[in-house]
Amino acid sequence: MKTTDTRALIERYYKALTQVDLPAIRQCLADEIVWQLPQSAIDGEGFAVQTDSDGRVSGEQVLLELGGRTVTKSFDVSKPFSLEIRQMIVENNKAVVQQRITATALATGRPYDNQYCWIYTCADGVIVHMEEYTDTLGATRSLSLNY
Repeated sequence: MKTTDTRALIERYYKALTQVDLPAIRQCLADEIVWQLPQSAIDGEGFAVQTDSDGRVSGEQVLLELGGRTVTKSFDVSKPFSLEIRQMIVENNKAVVQQRITATALATGRPYDNQYCWIYTCADGVIVHMEEYTDTLGATRSLSLNY
């Protein structure tokens, strides 16, 4: 894909995420996506989406998780929630997005303030690969009653 097409797709995806526009989110996702999670999220409890051995997950599963389930399961939605894009770098079919999420943890009432880096690969007008980096220990400390 061209850089301009990839940028437009990722911008459309993030706009849909922040507006919780599920049909628009789904249109940005391939039917099957590779979602590479941080290893500690896979090894930990309650954070990992279920992928097959190659990291593949359906676009529907990504939609359910990132389009609402993870947010409503993890955060007190009656309090302010913010997803801030700090930086976006796009070249050809790749996009790197640095983002920050601030919210209040549902289970603990603690503040949640975490940085993420997502690396997206796009093809044929949709996201086909997502690689996620974040501070999973910090997330656990905010979200879990065990800390």
